[in-house]
Amino acid sequence: MTQVQRPGHVEGWQKDPYGRHELRFFDGQRWTPYVRDGETSGVDEPGGPVAETAATATRSPLLDEDLLVVERFTDLGRRWSDRALTRPDGSQAGTLRRASPGVELGMRGVLQHDVTKNDVVELVDERGSVALTLIRPLVAPRTAVEVRDVDDRVAGRIVQQTLRRDETTYAFLGPNGRFLGDLQAENWVGWDLRIVDSHGREVATITRDFAGLDLARFTRPDDYVVRIADGVHGPLRTLVVACALSLEVAVRPDARGL
Repeated sequence: MTQVQRPGHVEGWQKDPYGRHELRFFDGQRWTPYVRDGETSGVDEPGGPVAETAATATRSPLLDEDLLVVERFTDLGRRWSDRALTRPDGSQAGTLRRASPGVELGMRGVLQHDVTKNDVVELVDERGSVALTLIRPLVAPRTAVEVRDVDDRVAGRIVQQTLRRDETTYAFLGPNGRFLGDLQAENWVGWDLRIVDSHGREVATITRDFAGLDLARFTRPDDYVVRIADGVHGPLRTLVVACALSLEVAVRPDARGL
């Protein structure tokens, strides 16, 4: 596949050099599959003509929510239960569920992974469509989660890293392995988590701050609130959503005290 290289382009949304869409996301090194036409977002591989059977996929609206309340798993006597993802008005935006080993998962990348050796979790939107799939090896010294989009493309990875003075963060690596940002916290137990981009700018927060929300709609005291800043797009947006909505997969709760 031929890639159009544009020296001097900065990371961000640019005019689609292939002429099929209004905008295409440039990650600083190459053109990505992420495209936009007006208010509609989608994915379309860069390069030559796209076959009719591989038409541009519709981006899940779950990926564009800026504020969500996430149900926390607190029943330690059970191995798993689905978690609800709720909008500020109380309506359900989606669900975090574990993929069952006994059903056809419909994604080639997931089928290649033995679910007895990997934690395979799906973010499902309100239409029942899988928006993202997260795959984490069950036995590994460090957390490393692979994130795949609706078309089974690797959207990136969330990788645990230890910095100086034993400080732990979770790095967001794009499809090409490029560092896009990370999840940080002054105190993991205190639920004051933030996600910053590669320039250190805060792009999302994960807290138990329900300010501005109708508490009558949210009665579970252990739920947490995800707020994503305007202007977060492309692979970074995908990884922010994947991490923030599935902390118990992307981050080891036993190690972090979450």
